[in-house]
Amino acid sequence: MSGRIAALAAAWLTVAGSGCVQPPDMAAIQASKAMAVQRSDNFQAAASNGRQLVSAGGGGVLVTSSDGGKSWVRETLPTPSSVIAMSACPDGRFAALDFYRKVWIGDAQGHNWQAQKVDGDFNPIDIACDPQNRLWVVGSYSTVLMSADFGKTWNAQPPGEDAILTAVQFVDADHGYIAGEFGTLLVTADAGATWTKQAGLPADFYPYAMSFADARTGWLSGLAGSVLHTVDGGSSWTAQSNVSATPIYALLPVASTLFGVGGGGKVFKLDGDVWTALEGAPRFPTDLAAAAALEPQALLVAGGAGALKVVDLAPKVAVVDGGRP
Repeated sequence: MSGRIAALAAAWLTVAGSGCVQPPDMAAIQASKAMAVQRSDNFQAAASNGRQLVSAGGGGVLVTSSDGGKSWVRETLPTPSSVIAMSACPDGRFAALDFYRKVWIGDAQGHNWQAQKVDGDFNPIDIACDPQNRLWVVGSYSTVLMSADFGKTWNAQPPGEDAILTAVQFVDADHGYIAGEFGTLLVTADAGATWTKQAGLPADFYPYAMSFADARTGWLSGLAGSVLHTVDGGSSWTAQSNVSATPIYALLPVASTLFGVGGGGKVFKLDGDVWTALEGAPRFPTDLAAAAALEPQALLVAGGAGALKVVDLAPKVAVVDGGRP
């Protein structure tokens, strides 16, 4: 026996003989499992109806907060479930899109979730609730589905080119946008009765997130941290600078300023035509996948490794000279 192996064996016998091996702290393990937000959680979606916050993700884990994110209530949707997108409807109800071709409908308190099957053989990607409380689901194979009864029945739009549609948004009762790979941008001006393909996006652009402020002004984020901006409803686009070149996976306005979350656990802010990491924002050890706006100036951010936090966006005023700014 070598000297090193003999020393290790002797050390083990000493510990075993002394009774110093500590049993696992089962109380601490059980306390960790009882926490509303756990390190193993992978949050992929978030939404707010102005009163209630909801976030959900892999394994059907879903958490709600009625106090602005100070505390959370946890539940797990029946398996198999994996929520990948969420939307809050004008009437207060929530709609959560499940990778397993389901839509979960929750009440205005974020409870009493009921599953509705989504028609078709495709991979769903995004969901939006329009001003008429109709649900829109988009995904692979250029799938566009609409439900006027919260998922009980679905109407399919005529199929287009075989593309993955990744984002859908309505800016008012008439105008809506759908973005997808190969530079796909579909536009409606008649509440979704017809969708027209809008030329203008680069053919190699793959969008992650979309945010339109009105029928003409919008942004798309994509691969390699790219961000495009339009002021003519998508007919033409200009590139904006992203200082970190980090992908932005969610875009949303808060108090007339556009923010984003994404790679490297960063929170981004649009300053003029430049995207920069938000100064003073916490950094997370994993990517952030989703966000929801809180009034008046706060942002719920969500991602992997149990990342779930409300970020204060209000500008900080330096206090000097006896309390005068």
